[in-house]
Amino acid sequence: MNPVTAAIGRKVILPLGTLLGAGGMVMALGIPWTSSGEGAGGIRLSADDEHGATLTITHIKPGESETRSVTIRNSGGTSSRLSFQETGEPSTFADGELHLAIEKDGKPVYDGPFAGMSDFAQDMGNLAPGGSSTFLFTVSLPDDAPFANQGTPATASYAWETAPGYTASDGS
Repeated sequence: MNPVTAAIGRKVILPLGTLLGAGGMVMALGIPWTSSGEGAGGIRLSADDEHGATLTITHIKPGESETRSVTIRNSGGTSSRLSFQETGEPSTFADGELHLAIEKDGKPVYDGPFAGMSDFAQDMGNLAPGGSSTFLFTVSLPDDAPFANQGTPATASYAWETAPGYTASDGS
């Protein structure tokens, strides 16, 4: 093999192999992956196993609607009771006209002003072993809402309480 070709091959293969090996080790050890996404409208939902989820709105146009999701999975061997809670202050974003609808597995949980859901845990029923529930968060502004100077970002946090053996991941 040509010494130049061998040197180039080592420069590409060694870093790539190290990266793939580290990724494989993380998966084998069961370390949870977390990810977050921000759509064109400036809406970000990030979720992880330890902290629940945070929904942040930095920009949205009047008449626009954006949806994000979080899936909760019970990886344990027994049924688990699931509860859901929001913590946040009512938002002054776009003069308080920001709207939020939350669904769990297609059923309404909340429909009203952003961060206006009560700050107490709501019973969401049982989560079977190996089962999952998906929560959809739809944020919208009415057509006649103010666009300019929407204010500071709107943020609300969500927590799920279950027995051990569950994971949370966002849908992005």
